[in-house]
Amino acid sequence: MLRRITQHSEYLEFQRPALLIRGTHFHAATLPSPSEFAFGLTISKRIGKAHRRNLLKRRIKAWLQQRKDSLPQDCKINLIARVGAGELDWQELCRELNALLDRVSASRTGC
Repeated sequence: MLRRITQHSEYLEFQRPALLIRGTHFHAATLPSPSEFAFGLTISKRIGKAHRRNLLKRRIKAWLQQRKDSLPQDCKINLIARVGAGELDWQELCRELNALLDRVSASRTGC
């Protein structure tokens, strides 16, 4: 099951992540989770106007639904969108997020 991080207190935990992986358009801060996979999204106004940010959120959620079987179950991940992420098309977005998730899975020290 995909659990979305919505509480401010949970986002504050990511100030000192166990692992921070930097990509071109996304950063992934990870923390170990004793119970289940959880994800948060941080998309600032630097990405673009509200419709651009909302589209990016919907696309990331759709990508997570497609990959839910291969997500690490003992991890909390906060995906932080960087400048230029709003201009990615679906294929580029999937390619970059897949590479980011593969790097998170490869380094099991963060989860």
